[in-house]
Amino acid sequence: MPSSFHGLDAWFVLQLAVGVVFLVARFLRGRRRRIPLPPGPKPLPILGNVFDLPRKVLASEYYKLHERYGDVVYLNVLGQSMVLLGSYETARELMDKRSSNYSNRPRSIMKTLIGGDWAFVFDQYDSLWRRRRKAFHNHFGSKPIAQYESVQEDAARRLLQDVLAKPELFADYFRFAFGSTILRVVYGITTSSLDDELIAVVEEAQVISNKAYTPGKYLVELLPFLRHIPAWVPGAQFKRDAIEWNVTMQATRNKPFDVAVEKIRRGDATPSIVSSIVEGAFSKGGLSPEEESITRDATAMAYFGAVDTVQATSHTFLCAMALFPEVQKKAQSELDTIVGSSRLPRFSDRSSLPYVNALVYECLRWKPTAQLGLPHRSVADDEFNGYVIPGGSLILPNVWAMARDPKHYPDPDSFKPERFLTADGRPKEEVLHPRDYAFGFGRRICPGNHFGEATLFITFATILHALIVELQPDEKGLSKAPASEDVRMKENFLT
Repeated sequence: MPSSFHGLDAWFVLQLAVGVVFLVARFLRGRRRRIPLPPGPKPLPILGNVFDLPRKVLASEYYKLHERYGDVVYLNVLGQSMVLLGSYETARELMDKRSSNYSNRPRSIMKTLIGGDWAFVFDQYDSLWRRRRKAFHNHFGSKPIAQYESVQEDAARRLLQDVLAKPELFADYFRFAFGSTILRVVYGITTSSLDDELIAVVEEAQVISNKAYTPGKYLVELLPFLRHIPAWVPGAQFKRDAIEWNVTMQATRNKPFDVAVEKIRRGDATPSIVSSIVEGAFSKGGLSPEEESITRDATAMAYFGAVDTVQATSHTFLCAMALFPEVQKKAQSELDTIVGSSRLPRFSDRSSLPYVNALVYECLRWKPTAQLGLPHRSVADDEFNGYVIPGGSLILPNVWAMARDPKHYPDPDSFKPERFLTADGRPKEEVLHPRDYAFGFGRRICPGNHFGEATLFITFATILHALIVELQPDEKGLSKAPASEDVRMKENFLT
């Protein structure tokens, strides 16, 4: 027994030595560049800027680096280049206009360890990603999703009934409403319980992803050789977590798809994205193994990616309505005028409700869900404003900073849908639309943004037309609202 441990220790020391040599090589390579790197805190030898990284995973903490060093900030963390982008203009110049160099994602060791390779939003920019993305876009573009508007309307009305019956469970009912809507649209599966097994699986997967994909959380992402250490080694908790999480991630990809296919085989399937794909393929001899794999990936990503982000923005909406009652009253007045008291809002009312639409946009801006966006990765060295951005750098767009840029949004901490409207209530075209940064950049923009925005509109309009959102009184019957700037977001990958 002692000899085997001795051999393992020698192997681990060898791996560690290789890693140190790798870091030294990165460090020396960076010193050889002639064009200066973007400004940033002075790095330590080998360790780089490990101690300059914010201790909290919040964009407001990263913004302090922008206040000191400017829009483009460079960090070197254990040999890994990181570039922080603090303005929309900078992010657009690099990730939109130069998207061929900035459409990659960082290689995630944790993604593979937890069985999340199907989540192509984190994939490299390659042919497989493009096939998955195309399969997703074909069914979630602005035109294809229009056929599911009735499903979204029904879900919003059921949500209203549930919240009226048990308002103390509003968070659970919002979660259920969005989960059941996606299940119905993507897989043709109808759910009736808050404890539905399929919804529970995806919720667990979302919790896992928030942990696994948080930038800087796991050292194995910076030192990939650590993936080879056994799970029982002290300090290898990430390996033990990954083994457990793998089961949930695979169930998220496969369980709802298998249920949908079985319904199709029995002949009792309702129209859905999966039924349209599978039934169309049956007429041509069926899905090939490769086509089925891509379909499983694309549909799982649709389900997995939509619920958490829409739910988080809905919590922002409820918070804003409680803190800014004057905004709520304006939206309700518009709904009373356009919709009337005899029915609930429909998608056909959307173009006649500019203030409600502006309210949705302000929810996306005021407290953005993905505050640091999703990290991109540069392919090759690039020169920008007299600086070099090294190839292989992690590019982090500070969405929180963009949403609070005073040159675009005066008084950014206040919740003001009017900022997106002209004096006569029409959409103001010259204002930076949150859609331009809240859903990502360039070729990696979220392909489900149309569906998500539509879901937010019909949900918010339905709630506002029937309910009043207020703060719960304390034991003395008083309702004291915190200041807008004191409303904090959680430390997480999605907030």
